[in-house]
Parts: sequence; C-alpha cells; structure tokens
Amino acid sequence: MSLFDPEQIRQMKPGEFKVYNYITLHMEEIPKMNIRQLADAAGVSTTTVLRLCEKAGCEGYTELKYRIRQELGYRERACGYDAVPATQFIRSSEQDGKFLREMELASGICEKAGLIILCGDGESGMVSRYGAFLLSSAGKAAFSAENGSGLSCPELDSGSVLLVLSASGEADETVERINRYKAAGASVISITNTAQCPAAQMSDINFACYMPEIYGETDHISRISQIPAVYILERLAAAVQGTKAEK
Repeated sequence: MSLFDPEQIRQMKPGEFKVYNYITLHMEEIPKMNIRQLADAAGVSTTTVLRLCEKAGCEGYTELKYRIRQELGYRERACGYDAVPATQFIRSSEQDGKFLREMELASGICEKAGLIILCGDGESGMVSRYGAFLLSSAGKAAFSAENGSGLSCPELDSGSVLLVLSASGEADETVERINRYKAAGASVISITNTAQCPAAQMSDINFACYMPEIYGETDHISRISQIPAVYILERLAAAVQGTKAEK
C-alpha cells in the first residue's frame, strides 16, 4: 500500500497501525464503509481513524476513501503482492539518519563479538539461516538457533550477540530466549515489524520495518515481506566485513 511512506508509518501509534493494517487487508471494502464502520472493524475510535487520515495527508476520511479508490483503479490486486512498501523502506533507510546510526552501532557490536547467534520464528527462521551464512562469510562465528530448537543458552561472554528476527516480536519463545541471553550477558539486536512489540522493547538495538500484512487468499494466513529483513542483514554483514578489512 503506497498511501504512506515509511517515515509516516514509523510515526504511527499502535491504534493507528491497527487501522493501517485493516485497510491493507480489506482495501476493496473501505470505499463502502463509513468512518464508524472502519473504526469498529479495526477496534479503535473514529478519532484514531481521523489521525491516520491526517498522517496520510488527507483532510478527512472522505479524501482517504477517494485515494483508496484511485489506488484500486491502477493496482493489480490479483497477484496479492505489492513490492512498493519494501522498496520504499530500502530507499528511505539510505537517507534515514537514525537508521544509519543504529546500523553503525550494530555493525560495531557484531564486529567485536566473539559469537553471534541468530534466531527467528516462522518465515523469519529461514531468513535467520541466511543471516548466519552472511555473517560467517564476513568472518564472524555465527550460527542460527531457530525457535523450536530449545531455549538452552550457551556459555557466553559479554561480547556475544543475539540477533532476533521476528515479525510480531511477541512469541513466548522469542521473549524467553531474549531474557535468557540478556541475563547471560549478550547484547540483543532485533529486526521486527514494529518498534512497540516486546522483542523490540527488550533489545539494545531494534530495526523496525513496518511492512503491511499480506493475506493469503487460499490459506488465509497473513504474511509480511522479508525483503527489508534481508536488506538489513546484508547491509549489516557488509558493514562488518568492511570494518574488518580496514584493520
């Protein structure tokens, strides 16, 4: 959905993000709904919907519906996939001072780490394996410990890093793993979909992607694009490798 750019999405409060997610999942229905119906469906107040309209640059809900009709008019919905949010995230990150500072901090922590453990739940688990490969190729001792493989925590030193990939950032096993590793002295870096989730709040450094959910028409399962997570991992590994090359 391209009604919002990544910076506008990052500034959304939890209630506004609920409305955003509902719109992305039910865009075809929105032009037929009044503001009260949308608020009730998203579980928020009409005031929250109006705040979202303002952040989209609309003067009110009527204008938001008009822009959604325009979006539906030219966008092909049959494929069920929209790459625009992911590509917007990458482009905006290149110019985002906060993102660049946190990337520099994260790469510094990883470069000094004696051990980097990556973990992920669901589709993020597959991405965590790729991240371990990237960091290993950059000369670091890195491996993937996916959720479901147990919560045992290896003996760590204060320079070890836990790199968490989790779209929701709410899974009990993910939260428990972070607790154990932090207690053992590890630094925690996370890649999540929002900065408000438990995993993000518990981390020393968090990268929030704010991708809309993609709802499968056949399996009825919501998914989130992993492109931003892959981009962050590739950029992190490149930064670590670049730092090592300078020494």
